[in-house]
Amino acid sequence: MRTRLVSAVALAMFLSAFMLAPDISAAPLVEGSGNAVADMGSIKKSVIIDFAFTGSGSVVVTPVFTKDKRPTPWLKSSAPLTGSVFAEKYSSPLIGAKINAPDQWSLEVVPLGSAPKVTSGTTPKVIQLAKMTTSDSSRTFLYQGGGEVIVFPISAKGMSGFSVVNSSGSVKKKIVLPRGTKYISVWAVGPWKLKK
Repeated sequence: MRTRLVSAVALAMFLSAFMLAPDISAAPLVEGSGNAVADMGSIKKSVIIDFAFTGSGSVVVTPVFTKDKRPTPWLKSSAPLTGSVFAEKYSSPLIGAKINAPDQWSLEVVPLGSAPKVTSGTTPKVIQLAKMTTSDSSRTFLYQGGGEVIVFPISAKGMSGFSVVNSSGSVKKKIVLPRGTKYISVWAVGPWKLKK
């Protein structure tokens, strides 16, 4: 009886340590300067990439997967710039990011569930709705600026939907978020707001 109790306690301690262990498959923060390829470990799920770029000039960041030779860039913009982008789960692991930047930069991998529950901003951001939509849900999206604007919904499971805004310049548009939307990716440099 005592042997079984000791074994049960040991098993419980092992399981709790395993469940609380940090995810070491992703490099949480990578910093550098100028053009580089950032090592991001091996990421096999949808995540958010927080970024910061200093200096002035063109910035391009392209994901690197183990098996994709022509991925679509996460961002093409100008420094200085801070914000976040959505990195969707892909058929092969995300292992890095190719960076073309004029100065200092940082990339940080954070869980999708850590997206802030905000409805406005001035930089690109992945945001979280207060509640997941249980049916198609209308909102109004406003943007004041001259740059490119792309907005798309993301499900609670981390799957992106079709863009609901894909424009440039100032925008005032009624958008429909599909059932199951929990997050939204907003690419906009300049004041933007999401209203019910």
